[in-house]
Amino acid sequence: MISSTLRERIRNDLNRWEGMFAWMYLDSEGLVTVGFGTMLLNAHAATAVSFQHAKSGALATAAEITAAYNVLHAGSAAQKAAAPAKKYSAKHYEKVTDLMITLATASSLRDSHIDADYSQLQLIYPQFDSFPDDAKVALFDMIYNLGAGHGKMRHHRATGLRAYVTMNAAINRGDWGTAAKYCLRHGIPATRNDATAQLFNNCAVVKVGRPR
Repeated sequence: MISSTLRERIRNDLNRWEGMFAWMYLDSEGLVTVGFGTMLLNAHAATAVSFQHAKSGALATAAEITAAYNVLHAGSAAQKAAAPAKKYSAKHYEKVTDLMITLATASSLRDSHIDADYSQLQLIYPQFDSFPDDAKVALFDMIYNLGAGHGKMRHHRATGLRAYVTMNAAINRGDWGTAAKYCLRHGIPATRNDATAQLFNNCAVVKVGRPR
């Protein structure tokens, strides 16, 4: 169970790193995204979100949402292939369509994401509920950003958070120092990686009983 205090920490952490964008945009991997980093897998998923027209406030129809999604998605391959310095920021897409979501909708999407991620974290780490809160915040940040992924299968590599085999093994044996060394993610700011590593290192300090 996620306590109310921990949930608020997780929300604040995600809000800090993801930012809130009321319009659809392409992330660095070319995925259509909205709100606090909520990925919209396809046009059908987008139509399940309550979009409205920026000027009138009228609710958008499924057809309008689909059309807006397709406009964004058309640039997906180019955005993914672009060099880091050449990728468009979320701000670039603000005027591509006039469809927006409210802060309440963005917050609801984020919270639903957190709940789904919690179930996956319990599967990946059987002792997750007993972890220090700093470790939980770090792992919620990672899974929100990476996705849970799937384990290694024949002819296929593990993906998402499950691809962090060395880190996950360290976490499951309580070796937080090693987890901090192997939690690096590509495609995010160094400050976000540093913050995640620090959260794991905080747990290592607590475990050996030294003062912070």
